[in-house]
Amino acid sequence: MSEKRVLEILRSCDALLEGHFRYTSGRHGKQYFEKIRIVREPRFVDELGRMMAVTMDDIRNEIDLVCAPAYGAVVFGFATALHMGKSFAFLQRDSKTAMTLRAGFRDLVRGSRVLLVEDVCTTGGSIVESIEALRAAGADVVQVGLIVDRTGGNLELEVPYRSLLTVEAVSWNEEECPLCMDEVPITVPGSSGKG
Repeated sequence: MSEKRVLEILRSCDALLEGHFRYTSGRHGKQYFEKIRIVREPRFVDELGRMMAVTMDDIRNEIDLVCAPAYGAVVFGFATALHMGKSFAFLQRDSKTAMTLRAGFRDLVRGSRVLLVEDVCTTGGSIVESIEALRAAGADVVQVGLIVDRTGGNLELEVPYRSLLTVEAVSWNEEECPLCMDEVPITVPGSSGKG
């Protein structure tokens, strides 16, 4: 599992962007991972799912189910589940923007030991919400798997995590953003449906 290979995939899809971005968390930064550009290439989604499955091979028997939050991480979670030979479920935001488990997955998730797969993590907020939603549904989140950890390995969660690529991407609150101060035009890419 080479971080170099993950970077090659991101670059070959033009998924690693430079500029001035507002992330889902509300923070601003210079780098953005445009996941949808990877999703357009099923062979790369499959490869990343296989890489994640291999990364989790030592805990394969501790996992009953792979779960991912909608929308961006769903295909990566599905590909991981496929390569691990596990069932799959996904979370999504409800009308009040709270992360929730779809009704059709509740029986599957209740009592399961879960690997939660997320695509790109900047602050971990969506991961924490996903863990809380899974616990509320009666699941035990055993491990988190990230395609890209933007925290430089400094993510603090109640459960262990592993990532295929770890980078330290600087981000700022809007009030402290030097790009805003320099009046660099901002881009608000993608949408998770989060407030």
